[in-house]
Amino acid sequence: MSVSIEKLKKLRKYSGWSQERLAEISGLSLRTIQRIETSGNASLESQLAIATAFSISPGELLDGEKVEIGNGGINWGGIIGILLCILLMIFQLDLGNSSFFDQYSLILVIGLSIAISSISMGIDNTLSTVLLVRWVFILPRNKTGLQKYLPDLNKLITYCHVSGGISSLVGIIAVLMTLDPHHYQPDAKYPLAIGIGVALLTSLYAAMLAELILRPLKHQIERLLIQHQKRLTTNDLKG
Repeated sequence: MSVSIEKLKKLRKYSGWSQERLAEISGLSLRTIQRIETSGNASLESQLAIATAFSISPGELLDGEKVEIGNGGINWGGIIGILLCILLMIFQLDLGNSSFFDQYSLILVIGLSIAISSISMGIDNTLSTVLLVRWVFILPRNKTGLQKYLPDLNKLITYCHVSGGISSLVGIIAVLMTLDPHHYQPDAKYPLAIGIGVALLTSLYAAMLAELILRPLKHQIERLLIQHQKRLTTNDLKG
């Protein structure tokens, strides 16, 4: 299986490791590390060992221009999964006889996450990464170079949580500093508690976006890459 020599060397140098140190941490021999950095050829086991040493997914080591993944079609697993998550959330909310949906909080989380990501990765990379969400519903077909989005998805997941936390903190401070506690719910028995609850919605929405959509999407790409590697390995053994 071909890995990106350039990526591997950059990761090793960024970590401040010599080839000997990478071999020690990954559990591979020095000769294996030298061969991989020279030829780019690595077995699935070696790739997994190196990825684990750098705390990244194996797909992030692949040569992005040579790997095609996906057979296309409707992603029934993703659609069913999303529907089940929605139904379970509705069921849980019904048990409490309350509604937690606030469109402004959701828009705030999405907008702030995209804004932070644009500052970090640039608007083009951000939009390309966000558009991958369509894979939750429609599988990719013979796409190349998509493993390069795995680090970007990791960043976007982090930015979602950061956006939710910051928004909730700002909201709670705003609620506590409001002179009239009935401003948020004039007829409520506990207006302050309701105001804080609304402020915490951004953290809830951020967690849902990150852990119910973006992280499963990242795992989906990794699974497709691993399947591709296994097919190539099987074909090599047969040949």
